[in-house]
Amino acid sequence: MNHPLQNWLEWAALSTATRVVRDWNYPSLESASKILGNLVWACDPKGRRTSMQNLEAAFPGRRTASQNRRIARGSYVSFARTMLEVFWAPNVTLEFVRRHIVFEGLGRDEQAPGRPAIYCCMHFGNFEWLALVGALTITRGPVIAQRFRNPLLGPVFDSLRASAGSQVIPQERAMLRMLKHLKSGGKFGMLVDLNLDPREGSVPVKTFGGLIASVTQMHVAVAQRTGASVIPIECVPSPGGYPKIVVHPGFACPPEADAAALVQKCWDALEPSIHAQPEYWLWSYKHWRFRPSGDSARYPAYANPSKRFDDLLARHGMA
Repeated sequence: MNHPLQNWLEWAALSTATRVVRDWNYPSLESASKILGNLVWACDPKGRRTSMQNLEAAFPGRRTASQNRRIARGSYVSFARTMLEVFWAPNVTLEFVRRHIVFEGLGRDEQAPGRPAIYCCMHFGNFEWLALVGALTITRGPVIAQRFRNPLLGPVFDSLRASAGSQVIPQERAMLRMLKHLKSGGKFGMLVDLNLDPREGSVPVKTFGGLIASVTQMHVAVAQRTGASVIPIECVPSPGGYPKIVVHPGFACPPEADAAALVQKCWDALEPSIHAQPEYWLWSYKHWRFRPSGDSARYPAYANPSKRFDDLLARHGMA
């Protein structure tokens, strides 16, 4: 637990940053993110090490160490931009969206009222703005609040994420709230590249041509219980500097279908964008915390063998 003084200092710094960034014009966020991202990169040796291990595992032999460092550094810049755009979020209006944000693949089916849908994204590009823009263009859905070690930070981020009218809900009993919301024809979004312990109800997916990750299946499990469509979605900067939102074709999740296969289908729709623009994914996150026993050839050095991971693979015919 943090010291109360540390908590207060972090809250003061965050509150000040949000007030300052809110007064900037939007184009200035790009140059500020380069400064901030490079600064954090220089001060984060653990994150740099994880990033490089991830890149070497995901793209073995395809890039030099120098190229991987450039991608990893770019990932820090991308995440810095995402955070700055969260701070800038109260300025986003429907008029701003119509003037500046490019949509690709958004069809009437996704926008239809009363049709439940789960929009699934990764820690890729500006994932934070997907709920914000969706609240202005499609419908207002719940946003699950992230727990912070510093309890003073949560309300600040909740206020920013709710600036377009979304309802922020706590993690406790979030599943029940999501089920109720979807059964009433609602929509919401969630991140699907969260690496979970096999004891947390995860499923295995094949990533980057062979690396197996233990990831959440919540989006598919909820869709199978409510009849909601699963719709892969992503948000990246367009050539003009403003975000581009790409909506991939959605798919149904019948109750009798194999959940792991549906999770794999969602992952396969989103992974190609990481190959195309790897600097937009969060490489400093430990995406492969587990590896099969006796197989360490491609996995990052931080990945550990685990009996429960082996059991998970065996249950899904991937041992």
